[in-house]
Amino acid sequence: MIEKMALKVVNQMEMQKIISKSNCEYYEYALIGMVEQAITVGTMLLLGLLFRQFLHTVCFMVFFLSLRKRTGGFHANKFWQCYLGTVIFYIAIMQIVPVLCRKPTVMYGLLFLATLIICIMGTINHPNMDMSKSELRESKKAARLLILMEVMIIAALIYLKAGLLYIGYMSVAIILCAFLMCLAKIIKQEVCVK
Repeated sequence: MIEKMALKVVNQMEMQKIISKSNCEYYEYALIGMVEQAITVGTMLLLGLLFRQFLHTVCFMVFFLSLRKRTGGFHANKFWQCYLGTVIFYIAIMQIVPVLCRKPTVMYGLLFLATLIICIMGTINHPNMDMSKSELRESKKAARLLILMEVMIIAALIYLKAGLLYIGYMSVAIILCAFLMCLAKIIKQEVCVK
């Protein structure tokens, strides 16, 4: 359905000479990606609102989406699979974070392990991305710098005795990124650069 809507919009843009025919495919791909991301982000924010965890959800999304963009990891084959998985995972996360916050030692241990995994792996080169050697090197560097920045923010919040629930959502965002990277490695959803 999203693809059909995007195709209609792009065809209309091409007919009105807003874009050239040779660029239609790029615009269609970009439009589909933007709509799918808007639906997913909107649903997560709505879930945060319904579960009275809106600001926690925003913290999770800032940490997760910025890191995920650089680390890569497991990707579903179809949007509906990705969407359904995201919704189920996020509902589970909203149930797990309060439990982890009651056991901060476990949460910080998992955060440390996830940070190590991300620092070691850097980035998973997914087949849809198919990065060159230099792109992969830059992505790994960006992922490692970002994970260190995010961990420093969490450490500062711990030092300032900020709400543990906020720290929990931020920590779980990092843990989830590391989990998705490991899952991609395990199921061999990675392109090796030669």
